[in-house]
Amino acid sequence: MWARNRSNKTSAWTLVATIAGLALGASCFSPAQAASPSFGSIRPYGGQRGTEIEVTLNGARLGDAQELLLYDEGIQVTSWAVESDTAVKAKLAIAPDCRLGIHRMRVRSGTGISELRTFHVGALPEISEAEPNSEFAEPQVIEPGVTINGVVESEDVDYFALDLKQGQRITAEVEGIRLGTTFFDPYVAIMDQGRFELTGSDDAALVRQDGVATMLVPEDGRYVIQLRESAFGGSGACIYRLHVGHFPRPAAIFPLGGKPGETIEGRWLGDAAGERTQSFTLPTEPGDEHGLFAEDEQGIAPSPNEVRVNPLENTNEVEPNNAVAEATPATVPGAMNGIIGEAGDIDRFKFSAAKGQVLDINVYARRLRTPLDPGLNILKADGGGVAGNDDSGGPDSYVIFTAPEYGEYLIQVRDHLGDGGPAYAYRVEVSPPAA
Repeated sequence: MWARNRSNKTSAWTLVATIAGLALGASCFSPAQAASPSFGSIRPYGGQRGTEIEVTLNGARLGDAQELLLYDEGIQVTSWAVESDTAVKAKLAIAPDCRLGIHRMRVRSGTGISELRTFHVGALPEISEAEPNSEFAEPQVIEPGVTINGVVESEDVDYFALDLKQGQRITAEVEGIRLGTTFFDPYVAIMDQGRFELTGSDDAALVRQDGVATMLVPEDGRYVIQLRESAFGGSGACIYRLHVGHFPRPAAIFPLGGKPGETIEGRWLGDAAGERTQSFTLPTEPGDEHGLFAEDEQGIAPSPNEVRVNPLENTNEVEPNNAVAEATPATVPGAMNGIIGEAGDIDRFKFSAAKGQVLDINVYARRLRTPLDPGLNILKADGGGVAGNDDSGGPDSYVIFTAPEYGEYLIQVRDHLGDGGPAYAYRVEVSPPAA
């Protein structure tokens, strides 16, 4: 057998835990642990769904490698050949409906299981970076609608040119640090022929420390995409996958969650072509996060926008709700969804609580990859402060609230620095404390 799909997460991790337990049972005999295979990398790091590609698995102690353990559906191993103790060649068949994004895998040998590595599935045809392309005047010419596999060496800058028409949406999204190979902090920009940067991105909230540059083309002509390490560093390990095309690339979705099995009308926010709606049916099982992919007639986004799936009843803000007297009514337990739509915006929701009632009040924004850095305050009905928090172990906020008396209270959400924008979405979940 060349591959085993581990879509049942419980059985997969039980297997791994069992083997780990057997290794621990060997006490301090380090030779037993040293016999396990080491899975250093897979090349290429990704492929287009609906295709079959040959990959090389690099590592150590691979001489008795027997199979690739796959933890997600949609990829099958069609051939398997051990080349040496440090390399295995395999062919992967990626299903046409394979989920886009990150897929997990390990190598199993006759003596153990390797560490976990990732393989990235995309929707676009794959091409390779072609050097020399390190000069603005001599870029690699490409067509929109491709994924470029490349590397940023030390002080390297890669340029790609493409011809575009006025009004077209063009997006360049880079996977760098998300490939998990090294600490690679990429910067991506779209420039005109005068070398003027029209849009650029470093550390976009949506893609963590990767970047997304997107815009509407101002006029017909040739444009250049620049990709580099943010501090002009780089190395042979700074591998990237650059997705370039006319596909949608919203920065957030509203609302940021719903009930299991519920169909929601999602509003895509922050896309260069403007806001639009799309219907989604959420999974039937609750989950901390679930990825939704924006899609239209021009393609599908290369990575998802995250939402929460749980049984809480949704309340969406009703503007204006800046003033205490204008707070949007909500029930608790429940979830409150809103957007800090502009600089200085403040959103308020009102709810009733009994004396001594204890509630967990949790704001989800950056954890769902929106740009908002939320500040949270709990107020009395007259506006007097009761509790507050900012950056509870991260940019998001969290309060354990105990109502001092029966009455009406307010939840207030704002951006920590008073910022705001069309994609500054958030979700406040209010529920009784649970283990």
